[in-house]
Amino acid sequence: MKSWEELKQQGSNHYKTGTIEPIDLYKSAGTFRHFAIDSIIKYAYRNGNNKEPINVKDMNKIIHYTELLIASCENEKE
Repeated sequence: MKSWEELKQQGSNHYKTGTIEPIDLYKSAGTFRHFAIDSIIKYAYRNGNNKEPINVKDMNKIIHYTELLIASCENEKE
């Protein structure tokens, strides 16, 4: 399993322009879990239409947020 920092590096570059990434802000505020779950639901919902092809980019985002959520939970255990 990749670490939080390794997984963050896979995120979009447009979030890495300031001194703190939004994802770190959510984590430090204790709201990352809800943000990650909401993002997973959002990307899954976008692909709910059986008449449209699955958007692989969205599916990869679901995997990415799931891995971040797991890494975040693992860090809390330590």
